[in-house]
Amino acid sequence: MADRSHEVLAVAILFLVTSWIAVSLRVYVRAGMLKTFGPDDWTMVATLLLFTAYLICQIGGVLYGTGRHAKDLGPDNKRRALRYWYFCELFYISSSCTLKIALGIFFLRFSTKRTHILITRLLMIGTVIFGTAYLFLVMFQCTPISNFWTVSPGSARCVDTKYLSGATYAASGLTAIVDWTFGILPIFLVWNLQLDRRAKAYVAGILAFASIGSIAIIVRIPYVSGLDNSEDYLWSTTDLAIWSTVEPGIGITAGCLATLRPLLQTILWRVGLSSSTPSAAQQLGGRGRSNRHSRFGHHRGSHWLADLRPDNVGTVTSVTGPSRTSRRTRSSSTGTERMILGNGGITKEVVVEYMSEAGTV
Repeated sequence: MADRSHEVLAVAILFLVTSWIAVSLRVYVRAGMLKTFGPDDWTMVATLLLFTAYLICQIGGVLYGTGRHAKDLGPDNKRRALRYWYFCELFYISSSCTLKIALGIFFLRFSTKRTHILITRLLMIGTVIFGTAYLFLVMFQCTPISNFWTVSPGSARCVDTKYLSGATYAASGLTAIVDWTFGILPIFLVWNLQLDRRAKAYVAGILAFASIGSIAIIVRIPYVSGLDNSEDYLWSTTDLAIWSTVEPGIGITAGCLATLRPLLQTILWRVGLSSSTPSAAQQLGGRGRSNRHSRFGHHRGSHWLADLRPDNVGTVTSVTGPSRTSRRTRSSSTGTERMILGNGGITKEVVVEYMSEAGTV
């Protein structure tokens, strides 16, 4: 008796654990250490909850027949397994869409040019529109809905599996395009950041790493054909079930790892493997950054850019003396403010050190 249910179960448990650890660490860093918990973090938490619901349904399906041949299952177990599979599809589509939205909002933190912002927003809007249409197609593929598990996914009262497979191929292709775009875009996003070359390479790398789930999507595409085998549905879709777990699982984990450098830097410093101390913003929970925004204001998108892009802030110092003239120069690129008072040349220079998730800049 062929049985691949243990493979599906192992992958589900693996990514259930890794995704919860990754998102929990992200919440700790963003909310606890940096005090910059934003829309992308909330969206990632929502993605985790939807992905967890998907995994619960997948594990339930494994208990009743996912990964096994129809001839080895009783009628009741087959019905229950197909019911779990149906809800797996809905939660998979939902979690994949919210994951792309979370990545898009995350990339908007670093977008300074209108073109980059437009591209990211168009990808997010396209994800919502197509994802919603695909979700409703899958949700109402059978009339009534229960025909999916009481009869079969390919029954006369259901959408032809060929059309459903075609929609799934299209969804996979568009998702891969979105992920690869998110993988290439970081190169342009960090181009004008006021960072040295090494820091730019690091930032581009962690941003691109967040889209690594596209590899799993490409691997998943050949297994979509398993949807056409309605007679032995639970067996023929085993590989599709596995890679449907790997894809968002990797995406969630990678997307969260891209935000954990402050925690890693602190750990390495505490164990003596790094000579650079954690930034003051990390040690104080990022309160200095919040105060800086409220005091000096911000330009478009700066509340998202506080993590990696230096703000145009400085220290204003008043000096009294016998001189009657004064002049002040300011360099936003170096964080230096110089005040020269009077003809005698009383000079005061203040150097501001900017801290970020990418390190000191």
